[in-house]
Amino acid sequence: MLKNGAKVQAVEVAYKGGVLAIQDLLGGQIQYIFSDSLPAMGHIRAGKLRALCVTGSQRYELLPEPPVCQSDAPGLVAVNWWGVLFPAGTSRPIVQKLNADTVKALADADVKKRFADLGVEAVSSTPEQFGAFIKDEMAKYIKLIRDANIKVNQ
Repeated sequence: MLKNGAKVQAVEVAYKGGVLAIQDLLGGQIQYIFSDSLPAMGHIRAGKLRALCVTGSQRYELLPEPPVCQSDAPGLVAVNWWGVLFPAGTSRPIVQKLNADTVKALADADVKKRFADLGVEAVSSTPEQFGAFIKDEMAKYIKLIRDANIKVNQ
């Protein structure tokens, strides 16, 4: 997104996980990374790393100082997310019950704090909202792949 949207020249280094990339950043082998908050937050809070911007569409409540990246790099919006998914065809009452239980758990103050301590903002939605979000994410990345002419490495 950065290279395509802001026309930035950079050499991409593929890592098998954020922790390995953080280690190389801390060790000076690489100059910057885009990271989700989970492996980075402890190092940011300890002053070992500095967040330049956040890739969400708005400022990040758990890290309010850095601006959003898209203010300087239009279109650079990428969020890391996790979700609860079920097999297609799972009955509506089961989906509704498990969604209600999940929403309730994520609203619990202790659960929210435990996530926040890790640098993760716990949010919830309806199954329909989450489905629409996934479709929007897929469309965004399909467009990026086409626009940037990204090919599979074999």
